[in-house]
Amino acid sequence: MAVVTLVGGILIAVAGHPVAHQIPWVAFIGSIILFFGFNGWVPMTYAWSAENFPTRARVTGFGLVDGVGHVGGGIGLVAITPLLPQIGVLPSFLLIGGFLVVAAIIAQFGVNTRGKALEDISP
Repeated sequence: MAVVTLVGGILIAVAGHPVAHQIPWVAFIGSIILFFGFNGWVPMTYAWSAENFPTRARVTGFGLVDGVGHVGGGIGLVAITPLLPQIGVLPSFLLIGGFLVVAAIIAQFGVNTRGKALEDISP
């Protein structure tokens, strides 16, 4: 689903500037694709990050992981945003989307939790 999100974003980025009184169809379709891709991986990542903590520490662990993720997003915003106007729309999206691809690759090495009881995943 990360790839689907990336494809939708690329369509939005290459759509160009809208012409007056015309619907930018490529950007519109890209937005729909991005929406479905995003909603395919986000719920799973939230559930997966919570599942990796033992029951006695699940809420605290998830809160910590979620908080660090938000701090990282804030740091990325401050560090990357000044670069975006200089490199253009498509390279900007590819830079940001590249982080999503890296995260998806890293996730492949994580604990497989499908169909397992929480106590078996993280006792």
